[in-house]
Amino acid sequence: MPYVIYEKKGRIAYITLNRPERLNALGAELSAELRAAEADFAQDNDLWVAIYTGTGRAFCAGMDLKQRAERGQQTSTVQAPGISWGRTVTENWKPTIAAINGIAYGGGLERALGNDIRICSENATFALAEIKRGLTPVTGLLSLPNLIGLSDAMWMLLSGEPIDAQEALRIGLVSKVVPAEELIPTATRMAEAISENSPLGIRTIKQVVKWGAELPRDNAQRLAQALIDRVWSSEDAREGAAAFAEKRKPVFKGR
Repeated sequence: MPYVIYEKKGRIAYITLNRPERLNALGAELSAELRAAEADFAQDNDLWVAIYTGTGRAFCAGMDLKQRAERGQQTSTVQAPGISWGRTVTENWKPTIAAINGIAYGGGLERALGNDIRICSENATFALAEIKRGLTPVTGLLSLPNLIGLSDAMWMLLSGEPIDAQEALRIGLVSKVVPAEELIPTATRMAEAISENSPLGIRTIKQVVKWGAELPRDNAQRLAQALIDRVWSSEDAREGAAAFAEKRKPVFKGR
C-alpha cells in the first residue's frame, strides 16, 4: 500500500497522505514518497495546481516521533528538519491547495502553511504542539505570525493548544470550512477556477507575492518588474485580449 496516493486528473494533481494508522505522520517512507510526488508535480508541465489532503481522521499529525524512538533515536537527540524541509511545496511557483480533512498538528500544520490556499472540513483541528514535547516548531515560527498575526500565532506557538475549524477560519488560518463530504469537491472547484487562468501569470503572482512577504518593498518591486513585464508582453496576454474581443474563453499556453 502506498504511503502517498498520487493522482493526476486533467491539470490537477491530488497528493494524499495515506498512513491513517499513524495519523499520516511524517515517517521516513511517507516523506520519501511525498518528495517524489512533489518532484513529479513540479516537473510535469501538464499539471497546473496541486491539492494536498489525507486519509482517515488526519491531514497529518507531524513528524513521527514514535518511529524515531523505535529506530533508536530518542526525542532529545532528534535533529530539527531545517527551514528548507518544505520548500518543494512553495518554490516551484505552481499554486497548491491544502484540503485539511482532520488533525493538522506540528509538521503537518507546517505542511499546510506551505500551501497557498487552505480549506478544511468541519472536524479539522490545528496545533503546533512541539513545545509540549520540549521542542519548537521549525517553519511555523516564521510563517504563522505573517499569516494570522502576532497575538494569535504566539498563543498557538507558546501554548501548544489546539484550535478548531471555526477558530481557524476566524483568525485567517483557513479560507473556508465545509462539511467533510464537500472538502475535495470544493478544493477541486477552486483548483479548476485557478486552472482556467494563464499559468504564466499565476506563477508570476505566486513568486512576486512571496518576494513581497520576505523582502523590503523596493527590492521586491525591482525584482518583480521583469517578471510582470514578461507577463504583459506574453502570448497569453495577447490571447486574453483576443478572447475578450471575440467573446470566447481564452486558451492559455503558459507562454
